Amino acid sequence: MGAITEKIEFDIDASPELAYATLLDIDSLPQWSSSHKSAKVLERDANGNPSLVQVEAGLVGITDKLTFKYEFTENKCAWDTVSEGAAVRAQGGFYLLSPKGDGTHVEVEMYIDPKVKLPGFVMKKGVKMAADIASKGFAKEVLARKAKS
Repeated sequence: MGAITEKIEFDIDASPELAYATLLDIDSLPQWSSSHKSAKVLERDANGNPSLVQVEAGLVGITDKLTFKYEFTENKCAWDTVSEGAAVRAQGGFYLLSPKGDGTHVEVEMYIDPKVKLPGFVMKKGVKMAADIASKGFAKEVLARKAKS
């Protein structure tokens, strides 16, 4: 089985700037993403944005420690593994943020290429769960930050 990809789009009633700031706050990732046990910024780029991040994450019984290269551009946050984990060959994706009225339209695409042999329906369910977390968990965190401001 090769990589499994999932795409999702949704809107958030908050500014793109607030959504982007939430993505930049890698340390908060385990607070809003239930699949992340830990997240640690190892390196930052010239702008101070996270560029190398180590995470421990688990989904559908697979837990792994992975290092990701992050790239932040004007309206996009992308990540890809820099090496294989114990259970994952490669993993990555992106958030693309666009203004929509007073809010933000978000496109998320993510993929996972597992090393472990699991039935296809289990892996597809896992990637769908990750996409659900990426949308609902992220939106909830952005709106919580909006309420505090």
